[in-house]
Amino acid sequence: MEVVRLVSEAGNDLLNASETARKLRLSVPHIYTMAAAGTLPSIKFGRAVRFDPADVERFIQAHRRGVARPKNAA
Repeated sequence: MEVVRLVSEAGNDLLNASETARKLRLSVPHIYTMAAAGTLPSIKFGRAVRFDPADVERFIQAHRRGVARPKNAA
């Protein structure tokens, strides 16, 4: 059986909801809710949802408080 790795455009392994939840210290259901709402960028393959580590890092940076953010940040 061949194992297929899902990678981002930058060549990073994509994260699943559990890995993303652990990184953000949030619940898995909350990660799915944010992905469905478009708050947290995600990639969907059928029923599978994956997250680009670079998108997760941009999400973190865009939601920082008390620091100057780039003008194009959400």
